[in-house]
Amino acid sequence: MSVRPPAPPAHTSSRRRTRETGTFVRDTPGSRSLERGLAIVRAFRLDAHSLTNAEIAAATGLARTTVSRLTRSLVDAGFLEYDIASMRYRLGPPFLSFGKLARRGSVVLRLARPLMREIAEELSINVGLAVADAGDMIYLDSVRRSRMGVLRRAAWGGRLPIAETALGRAWIAGVAPSVRAEAFAAFAGTYGARWPALQREVERAVAHVERHGWCGAVWKPGMVAIASPLVVPGQSVHAMNFSFPNLGGDTARQERRSGRLLVETVARLRTALIAQGAARERGGPETR
Repeated sequence: MSVRPPAPPAHTSSRRRTRETGTFVRDTPGSRSLERGLAIVRAFRLDAHSLTNAEIAAATGLARTTVSRLTRSLVDAGFLEYDIASMRYRLGPPFLSFGKLARRGSVVLRLARPLMREIAEELSINVGLAVADAGDMIYLDSVRRSRMGVLRRAAWGGRLPIAETALGRAWIAGVAPSVRAEAFAAFAGTYGARWPALQREVERAVAHVERHGWCGAVWKPGMVAIASPLVVPGQSVHAMNFSFPNLGGDTARQERRSGRLLVETVARLRTALIAQGAARERGGPETR
């Protein structure tokens, strides 16, 4: 795992601190109203694709009056739609294009796709790339082989809980200690009495990443899942995973063999990203 550089003195410009630490920094305060509006948008999930004001308030912890004002503004702007028959809100059409734009703009995904396809074709396994958002990992892409042997892209935009999955635990291993501490504090509130035991599992996974470069976790019965963090200066921490059916036999040996390949694949991607970043700083052409 890469070691983050020490933070420059606080009196330096926020842009310089952003560049030198690889973490976004700004001295100006953010907008509280905007943060609340974005919390409302995040409340919508695959299992909660339409919500009432009361459900939004419960999911976000915001007051009903605040939710009512913000949902009104979001409807007026077209970011939410209101279904009069069911009296529920749902995300508006702009979000259909936002997902495509986010994926198209991802330098990491653009360079990762050929590697992901190569591994999926060679080994007939699922290969995914994800980033963190509000307690979950979001798939940027997942190359999967169907039962008919056909490769397909699936599950982009899908969410998995950070604390319970190999992807999330690899991400935790890759972030700065301060970010990890903030995540643990949030998980303590989310999981309650379950958190102490879950935290021990997460810490074991982090230790495994530090020793071997990857970790595993059981998320779906019958599937083996391993993941490794991708830490590159100037980029958000990502995580890549391999998953495949557990066909019996020596599962630990399967994990070790796949883990070595996963670490090598992530290293190849990291090298390509660093080279592209260097080319961009020199004003040369980017890798496409």
